[in-house]
Formats: sequence, structure tokens, C-alpha cells
Amino acid sequence: MGLRRSESPWGYPIALIWRGSVIPLILPNVLFTTLVAITVSYIYLAMGIDIAVAGSVIGSLSIVIGLILAFRTNTAYDRFWEGRKIWTTMNTSIRNMARVIWVGIKEKPDGPTGINDQKIRAINMLLAFAVATKHHLRAEYGTAYRDLQGLLPEDFVPCKSATNLRTQYINHRQHLQTEKSDWVIQRDNSTASMSLPLEISYQLSLWINYVRDKELIDIPYQGQCTMALSSMIDCFGNLERILLTPIPVAYNIHLKQILTMYCCILPFTTIRDVQWLTIPLCGAVAFTLFGIEAIGNQIEDPFGFDSNDLKLDDFCYDLMLELDYIVQTVPQDQSSVFESAAAPQPPKQAQQPQRNILIQI
Repeated sequence: MGLRRSESPWGYPIALIWRGSVIPLILPNVLFTTLVAITVSYIYLAMGIDIAVAGSVIGSLSIVIGLILAFRTNTAYDRFWEGRKIWTTMNTSIRNMARVIWVGIKEKPDGPTGINDQKIRAINMLLAFAVATKHHLRAEYGTAYRDLQGLLPEDFVPCKSATNLRTQYINHRQHLQTEKSDWVIQRDNSTASMSLPLEISYQLSLWINYVRDKELIDIPYQGQCTMALSSMIDCFGNLERILLTPIPVAYNIHLKQILTMYCCILPFTTIRDVQWLTIPLCGAVAFTLFGIEAIGNQIEDPFGFDSNDLKLDDFCYDLMLELDYIVQTVPQDQSSVFESAAAPQPPKQAQQPQRNILIQI
């Protein structure tokens, strides 16, 4: 029902939606530009002071602004789309590893006991990797989160250091003043740190080696698990690359300055031709330009909590449902689907139904 209404030919009601739009972000800029247009209109029309300038002044600046905004929006959306693709790749690797763990690791009568419970714990650790990655991208460190409770083993001790990768990148200058011994890799280094997803990957790798030593998994399955873990770590690194490599601040500041200057000059070039219509015209131009710039700022970092960010919470919840279905429903040995005693039915006479091609626009 909601989709049908949003596809109305008049653009209603999606054109009037406030929540999720960038209107609250650009409203101060639009009001300031409109106030400048009101001031220019009053001085020119009410006071009779000729402050109009030639319209050719704004032509070249319009082309430059158009190119800069196009580059800004495309760059921001590339980061948004790449983040979605990388998360899908990580999700696929988790699915593949969960499948191999569930059907490829067999419990032997003369082997260690409790392997099935360990397999469930490993699948929980796979889900914990995705959830921990989500929290890491949002600068939420540690394990004190509701969606992480119960996923990690009780004897799992996360990194004790209070530092993290993100603060190390942001405050890298302060680390240049540390003692020389702090840069030496040693077992008793108190400043050692690692992000939670990487810790989980090490634990999973150690467990895969354990079940291989006990000959509970074949070498090809072990190779698939190792490749899936490597892919997950690669995806985690690429997600960090997007997060920690924002568009330079100087570019954003200069773009905002150019937009403000353009919108403030515009009333002087249009007041002679459109007169009082300069006020709504400049307001509409400011709404358009600042809106495009604000959209680029929002989707530049797609891992937050804004309405336009990636729905990481939903992605993790859907993955949880899939993994839970595997544990609850999928058998660990030969599926009974291929053991049906019913005789196969001969294929029916194929008919050629009339095909109706529907083109939806």
C-alpha cells in the first residue's frame, strides 16, 4: 500500500515526507539565502537603489558549481554502494563457512565429545563477527551490547586495551611521542590492541585447526573455511578503508563556501528581471543546491544511524534468522529429501501457454 502511494503520478505523498529528508539539515542555509534575497529586493524595489548586476556574472559560476556537486554526489554514492557490496561479500562468506561447519564436520564415536555443541558455538561466532563489525564501524567498542550477548563463549576474553583502531587513526600524532620501547612487539606490551572482529576470526581459525587435528573435517572443507575467513577479514579491512578515508574536509568546506556565495550573488542578478519573484526563486535554488550537498554528506559515511544509511541492524538480524534456521532445521547428515520412496512421476504434456508481456514503468 505504501509503495503504491509513493508511486503516484503527482509524487504524493513522498514529496511531502519530512522524516528521512535533508530538509532539517539545509533549513538554516535556505532561510539565510531567502533573507538575503528579501534584503536585496527591498533595497532595489522599495528604496529605489540600483544594486543589480549583469546576469553574465553568474553564468560561469553555475557551470563550476554543477560540476563540483556532480563529483561530490557521485563520490559519496560510490562509497555507499561499495559499502553495500562489501557487506554482501562478507555475508556470503559467513553463509559458506556456516554451511561447511554444519555439514562438513562430523562427530566420530572415538573422537572428542560435544562437537555438535562446538559447531553451534562456531556458528554463533560467525554471527558475532558480523555484529561486531557493525559496532566497530559505528565506533561502538567492547562486548556490552544486547545483540552480542550469548554469541561469544563464556570464557572468551576480548582485548583488554581501551584503545581501538579508529582512535589510533584519528589521534595518530600523539602516538609519535610515545617511548621507543612501545613500538617493539613484545608479549608484555600493555598498549597492545585488536578489534573484536579480528579476535573472533583468530578464534575460529584456531578451532578449525583443532577439528582438523582430530580428523573431524576433510582437507577440502578446511580449505573452504580458511578461504571464507580470509574473505571476511578482507571485507572487514575494506569497510574500515571506507570509514577511515573520508572526503577531505577542505573540499567540503570550500564547496559549502561556494554554494553560499553563489546563492548570495544570485538575487543581484535576477532582481531586475523578475523583481519580487527573486525571493521564492532564490529560496528554491538554495533548497536544491544545499539539498544535493547535504545528501552527499549523509551517504558519505553509510554505517551510521541516519535514515539514509545502510540498514546494518536489519542485515545482521536477517543473517541471524538464516543461521538459526540451519541449526534448527537442516540435518547434519544425508537429507531425507533424497530418500523418498515415492516413484518419480512422468513429465506431463508440455503446453505452450500464451505469454503476456507486461512492461512496468
